[in-house]
Amino acid sequence: MRSSRQSWATLVVLAMVVTANSTLSAQEPQSPAQRRAQIIPLVEHHHHLAGPTAITMQELDPPLPDVAVPPELGRVLRSREQLSGIEPPRDRLAQIYTDDVQLLDITDVPWLRWVRGLDAAAPIVAAGDTGSSFVPNHYWSDGRSAFIAGVVRRNGSRAIASYFALGLRKSADDVWRIAAEQTVEQPTLPFAKPITADRIIQVLNDAGIQRGVVLSTAFWLGAGSVRGSIDEEYAKVRAENDWTVEQARKYADRLVPFCSVNPLREYAIRELERCAALPGVKGMKLHFGNSRASVKNPEQLARLRQLFRAANAKRMAIVAHLWTRDAAYGAEHSRLFIDSILPVAPDITIQIAHLAGGGRFGSEPALAVFADAIKAHDPRMKRVYFDLATDVTDAQPPETLARIATRLREVGLDRILFGADTPITGRDPPALAWAMVRRLPLSDAELAIIANNVAPYLR
Repeated sequence: MRSSRQSWATLVVLAMVVTANSTLSAQEPQSPAQRRAQIIPLVEHHHHLAGPTAITMQELDPPLPDVAVPPELGRVLRSREQLSGIEPPRDRLAQIYTDDVQLLDITDVPWLRWVRGLDAAAPIVAAGDTGSSFVPNHYWSDGRSAFIAGVVRRNGSRAIASYFALGLRKSADDVWRIAAEQTVEQPTLPFAKPITADRIIQVLNDAGIQRGVVLSTAFWLGAGSVRGSIDEEYAKVRAENDWTVEQARKYADRLVPFCSVNPLREYAIRELERCAALPGVKGMKLHFGNSRASVKNPEQLARLRQLFRAANAKRMAIVAHLWTRDAAYGAEHSRLFIDSILPVAPDITIQIAHLAGGGRFGSEPALAVFADAIKAHDPRMKRVYFDLATDVTDAQPPETLARIATRLREVGLDRILFGADTPITGRDPPALAWAMVRRLPLSDAELAIIANNVAPYLR
């Protein structure tokens, strides 16, 4: 049964609907779309905070060391630098490019395309900054062909403006020319200041959602980016988890914090046990992809089992992002998770993020294994739930939406939790994320089941 607080939240939502119904009925009959728009989730189950410590992890690793290239290749780089920021005549381009040069057109970012020929080269080189330096950190040459890769620095600065890769060919006149060129701009940082509880409350209010599950991003700090000792890394992980908990305490009646950790780190269980004693913490967020954790690796699987066993002992729920960078990610990973990990954590809620994928409904085979286990009444699936964070988008065609709806019914609508996963990803805030979910070909009654679902760790 739901707690009195959840019942109260339900009554509040129902009261809002009744009031809206009364107002509308006094004016004009409601349309199906109006009725559907009044279905609002009780809880957003997948939202991130990001504190000052995590934000430092946006800084990219330092580039590879500069290298010296042979003088004849160096002259090509210097000639290329002199073209940046201007639109040179064709004859000047012909001095450093082959007639059939192929270039990556970055003049209309984020839309990229390959173009070919000297005429296409002019606007691309003009898009660069005057005074830029092409600094190589790798090259190869066999005397007739060559490859150079490195970074572009702006106006003598150490800051990286972009990354480049050049393919060169020695022409019939025995002169090196660029036959292929690719430059990619340095990505901008996704956010410049902490994502606070105040911001989360704002977007929840905008969506009319009463409660939110806020997930720490401390797992970023355990992804190998922290420079220094493992003790220094762990200190930053603790700081980020503590910051998340303190932020959630500002709105303890509405926000529920989860700590996070890289499950493969030797301090992972220590941090889980420490977090279990912090006020309000209900569980841990684990990101297999970010942590490079694979259930197919026997040693890593053993570590994962230890952490899930420890979570079970402390009654700490788990939000598990199972998707990994493995190109073969899918059904096998789900089977191993069911066979090897669920048995050691039979007493806790396990919320599988993004419908067992990485978002945008990209791993249907992985979800299908879980659906089959549920249909087979596998007792290991008793406390497994799935969140919808970033799986339904405005770009999906009707046939994809229909497949998602079918899978949700196979899993069981009572196991589906609403989540938005913002604003870390820059994707839709909860109000728009829920609008995307309303696109699914579900009946209003089915949609209301999802909206009213509350994860067991909140009851």
